[in-house]
Amino acid sequence: MEPANAWSQPSAIDFYYKHRHEVSDLYPSERVFLPRVLFPGIKVLDVGCASGGFFNIMRTLEPAIDYTGIDIVETAIDLARQRYPEARFEVTDGEVIPFDDGTFDLVHCTSVLNNTPRYPEIWKEMYRVSNRFVLADMRLLKDIGGRGSEQDSRYTIQFEGQDQEAVVPYVVSDADEVISFLLNLNPRPQALRGTGYFHEVSELAITPYSQVCMSLLLVEKGSSATSRTKLDLQDLPLDFAVDPALVQ
Repeated sequence: MEPANAWSQPSAIDFYYKHRHEVSDLYPSERVFLPRVLFPGIKVLDVGCASGGFFNIMRTLEPAIDYTGIDIVETAIDLARQRYPEARFEVTDGEVIPFDDGTFDLVHCTSVLNNTPRYPEIWKEMYRVSNRFVLADMRLLKDIGGRGSEQDSRYTIQFEGQDQEAVVPYVVSDADEVISFLLNLNPRPQALRGTGYFHEVSELAITPYSQVCMSLLLVEKGSSATSRTKLDLQDLPLDFAVDPALVQ
């Protein structure tokens, strides 16, 4: 099933309309970086915004924000527009983001890269339209190569006891491959930080893994003059193999 159709199913729409709208709904890792990157007047792009819950979360943390949310699900965007008319919402995906380079101070993305194996394309687009920060979550594990992608892992969309409605990829990405990819973004990032924790795989997922590292990655955009990236991944419970020539 196409992603837009899968996430348009009633239980998914209903879940994100009822949940993930309050600061109290944030996961522990999300509480680390999000308050630190918001500032008065910040221009935010939220990729995969669902029904707009993170607009309310962000404006609770920093009232003076200029927020745009995008999502592939038209029904979710309609609900977001009704609920939060003071924000901007558009129907589009993350692989071709219809904004100019450097439009946003922060590009935020949650629960998207975990459901598509095409994370490089989305990361490049988010980095392109950012002028300062990109904050996104991913499931990471060491030494898995290309495993854990759409071919051998999947997840059943089924919220709050409702019947199974659709199946989507359950993506677990190779930790070293992801970090290497991010360090080689153009221009090279000024800084790359991470936080996260191991978590048992959902019982609704079919995957070779019993646990994954739920990781939140904060990339600070560099410039043409940036030769090395400040790396801070100590709060991630993984040991990374990093090219020392790329980091400081």
